[in-house]
Amino acid sequence: MKKLSDEEIKQRVLEVADYTIETGSSTRKTASYFTENRFPISNCTVSKYLTERLVKIDLERYKLVKQVIGHNTPKDVTSIEVQKRIYRAVTLLLQGLTISQIAEEMGETFDIIYDDLTRRVLLIEKNPEVLFQIKEQLSLNRLSTLNNQNGNGPNTSAKSQPRKEDGTFTSYHQK
Repeated sequence: MKKLSDEEIKQRVLEVADYTIETGSSTRKTASYFTENRFPISNCTVSKYLTERLVKIDLERYKLVKQVIGHNTPKDVTSIEVQKRIYRAVTLLLQGLTISQIAEEMGETFDIIYDDLTRRVLLIEKNPEVLFQIKEQLSLNRLSTLNNQNGNGPNTSAKSQPRKEDGTFTSYHQK
């Protein structure tokens, strides 16, 4: 693959920016569209084009794109929507559901719920008793999953695999 010239990169940046402004697409959908219809590009490169390169090329387009990106970007924990999701996940966890069950119930991915219950909740929940209950329930869920892995309970799907402390999943083939 040949290296793109500065002018070719600039043209791509402007094309990606115009498409984003016109369609309101997320960086992921923009990358998918361009990869299928124009030229291969990753979500990461689209993001870099729109946040780092465009500001140096065309400030007005950058401001327009910033509005679209801001609208499409998942909200952080200061968002009421995200806080409601976190508290709903906590409620379901404390009712005894696993992360996989909570994700399915709420229509979210395992990783989002995992992050909500292990990282994001720490940013919004200040009651140490509640945080302790969350930690305890997560530990109970892990023990239950481990018992199931070792043949002491029903089979579990790969979706409900517990994570190790480093964030990787425990293999079901390890005993």
